[in-house]
Amino acid sequence: MKADKFRDGGKSLYEDFKQNNTFSLMVGDYAPDNIEEAYEIQNEYMRLRSEDSGEFAGYKIAYTTKVMQERLGAKEPVHGRIFKSNVLHSPSSVVASDYVRLGIECEIAVILGHDLYSKSGHIDKDQVFDAVESISIAYEIIDGRPSLGEDSIPQSIATNISGAGVVLGNAVKNWRDLDIPGSVCELKLNGQTVGSGKGSDVNGHPVEPMVWIANALLSRGKYLKAGDLVITGSMIPPTFLDAGTLALLEMDNLGSVTLSVE
Repeated sequence: MKADKFRDGGKSLYEDFKQNNTFSLMVGDYAPDNIEEAYEIQNEYMRLRSEDSGEFAGYKIAYTTKVMQERLGAKEPVHGRIFKSNVLHSPSSVVASDYVRLGIECEIAVILGHDLYSKSGHIDKDQVFDAVESISIAYEIIDGRPSLGEDSIPQSIATNISGAGVVLGNAVKNWRDLDIPGSVCELKLNGQTVGSGKGSDVNGHPVEPMVWIANALLSRGKYLKAGDLVITGSMIPPTFLDAGTLALLEMDNLGSVTLSVE
């Protein structure tokens, strides 16, 4: 039965995660055959992890740029979950040894002011933008754990796309009055610039991917709710960090976010 496959696949991921083992899902009997099966396994995997980590804060979106989709063979973005217990506020610090391979992505975080639900099964851009309460500059914390077998979109989805947390900068409520697409961001590690990007690098506007996830969730019987946190995709390629690193991300109009690694 499919339900057994999803349950056992999620359990396999959870056990590997807890023991810091290489994920073995994709070389076992529970490997997802397609994207929808991968999301079902992700649901079970994250449900099991929630028994340790608590409630969800919202969602992460990955592969929002055409370049990343073409590189990975993806037809659209993908989404994963974020735990409330893994949401930090800048300035913050983490311990490198708590992760297998600690990294960051430089993103925009969105907080919703009200639910995004439609009986028609479709949400448009105006509805999404009206629902956004605030945005902020943010890091996504990633943990680059290895997986057996060939890398694939189903493998990435099932394992929650390496998501390990978020560090939020100050909330900006008047974002509609600002040139967010034209805003430039710069990432420095220990004072040295290692990357830069613009708000427009994420689908032309970093709030734009919210339209995709609102409809993707509706298609799977879920919806975005008031208070949900969503990070919308990286403006700078993933950057991996060692102990002793101070990461500073600054962006026009949105301020800065700081993370130190011990």
